[in-house]
Amino acid sequence: MAKPATPATTKSAAPRPKAPGKAGATKAAPARKPATVKAAKDHPIRDQLVATRDTIKSEATKKAASLKGEATTLANQASAKARDAATKGKGKAADAVGNLAKMLEDSAGTVDTKFGKQYGDYARSAAATVAGLASTLDKKDLDELAASTKDMVKKNPAIAVGAATVIGFVLARMLKGGSND
Repeated sequence: MAKPATPATTKSAAPRPKAPGKAGATKAAPARKPATVKAAKDHPIRDQLVATRDTIKSEATKKAASLKGEATTLANQASAKARDAATKGKGKAADAVGNLAKMLEDSAGTVDTKFGKQYGDYARSAAATVAGLASTLDKKDLDELAASTKDMVKKNPAIAVGAATVIGFVLARMLKGGSND
């Protein structure tokens, strides 16, 4: 015969209940109420932020327009000063080239006596070419000179490089000769 089970020796086979989950996780989020006049009154800070943002935007737009105008004015002034300086430089260059032509013409007689008539003619031809350059510099304005120089460089890049080399050499010699070391 079987012995009757006592509560101390029997194991309970009944399942234990699980711990309940978080209350907020199982509930649905409450629906948002539509914005009303009362809701707008409930957020005065938000309204102040929007007003401040709009004010900052308008002030920044005004300041940007002001700065753009000032930058345009400064750029125009710089352009005018650069053009004036270039015009003065063009005048000085034309005078210098004219003086060089005169010096070449004056020295042609000396070249005739020392080296012969043929070399004197070369000096006169060079003087005429340099005088033509001086006259061209004097007659043309800056835009015409820039356009003709650009065209010449496109047509004869080797001559342009050679001329730049010669001009650089002459300038270096002038600067080196002018310094007292």
